[in-house]
Amino acid sequence: MLDGLWSFANRHRRKLVIGAGVVGGLYYSGKLLTQRLMEMQGASSKQRIAKENIRRRFDQNQRDCLFTIMSLLPELSEQVLHEVDVERLIAELRAINKPLPSDSADKQEAAEDQGEPSKLNDSESPEQTVNGTPARGRDTPKRTKVEIWEDIKVQSFARTMIAVYAESLLAILVHVQLNMVGRGTYLDSVIGKYTEGANGKVALEGRYVSQLSLADEQNFLMLSWWFLNRGWRRLMTQMLNATNQCVGQLSLKERLTHRELASLFNDIHVRLRENGLVEMLPEMLLPLGDENTAEYLASNRLSASQVFTPMFERLLDQLRDVIESSDFIYVFNSCVDRLTMQLLDVLRESFPESVPAPAPARPLPPTVEGEAAPSLDDVVKEFEEFATPESRVVVVQLLPRIAREGHQILNGVPNQYLENVSASREVQALSAAVYTAKDA
Repeated sequence: MLDGLWSFANRHRRKLVIGAGVVGGLYYSGKLLTQRLMEMQGASSKQRIAKENIRRRFDQNQRDCLFTIMSLLPELSEQVLHEVDVERLIAELRAINKPLPSDSADKQEAAEDQGEPSKLNDSESPEQTVNGTPARGRDTPKRTKVEIWEDIKVQSFARTMIAVYAESLLAILVHVQLNMVGRGTYLDSVIGKYTEGANGKVALEGRYVSQLSLADEQNFLMLSWWFLNRGWRRLMTQMLNATNQCVGQLSLKERLTHRELASLFNDIHVRLRENGLVEMLPEMLLPLGDENTAEYLASNRLSASQVFTPMFERLLDQLRDVIESSDFIYVFNSCVDRLTMQLLDVLRESFPESVPAPAPARPLPPTVEGEAAPSLDDVVKEFEEFATPESRVVVVQLLPRIAREGHQILNGVPNQYLENVSASREVQALSAAVYTAKDA
């Protein structure tokens, strides 16, 4: 039997060698393929875990942005409401409407007849405002009700639009800052976990150089102080000028539709852009220039050597590049438009629902073969009878609601305006671009 097998092997030796080689090659290829598949699965799993990790960190960073903005808004709100004080004007108007007591009036008339200055206490003066603060000095000429109403009109529009623009700028600024810091923190954590280098400094894709210190992070985030205390005042000046140009000629007794009110807000937007607001954004948001930098450092009791480290200057340059980019301008305009649309939706409640016109007394005359078609004037008249006119509201009746919405934009709890702008696709896209920037 062994001789038979040996004889068979000798006869088919070539075939057996080829067959063994094929089987061995298939076995080796199968093992290599299995190994490669396992490596690919491991790499895919690591990539998926890394993506989930960075997404989780990014989402947490966006929540931190929202809480940070909410903590900064009260500081901004206090200054806006103090500088554009519509309530003071209302108190001044009420003081004019309040008559003087008869005995005080007699004393004042007698003193004036004798050529003596009035000795009435401040509490008896009709020009006194809330909290015992006089609205005007004694030498200031008394203003008429119409003049005060004109100021109320302009400042009501201006304050609400200041709130819209300031909240949009603050939201975008904080999102950019925290995402820049968040990216550095994430890279530091990844490098510290998976790589080692001399003195803790390693190169990531040839770009990432060093870690972000806590002092640099704090000084970088403190830059928002400039807009909260200085920059927004430039915005206020521009807004008051634009609002006065667009709203100043509007009569208090004029009746507006909701569409005309929206057009009025749009005119303010256009006027601001024509006046160069976009070009002023870097100086509004950052302390640029030697004079502004010195004021920023002195106001916060900081020294230049303490703040302007190489890492801080690098972050400051990157932040300025983002603010001056077209993407930032696009996101800013979209946020302003979004908040303005939300404001107009709220103000729509001040316009009563239009009552549809009654149905026409007769139907449109039919057109059949052999019968003349109705005239064009008759058809137009029938359509006009079906049309529903837009409701109109007197401007003076809209002012309290417009001024009240300025409070809601800055102080609302929950702040639906802030949630709206923070959740917008444009802000999220800009945040993601900053967080994943390769040249940071």
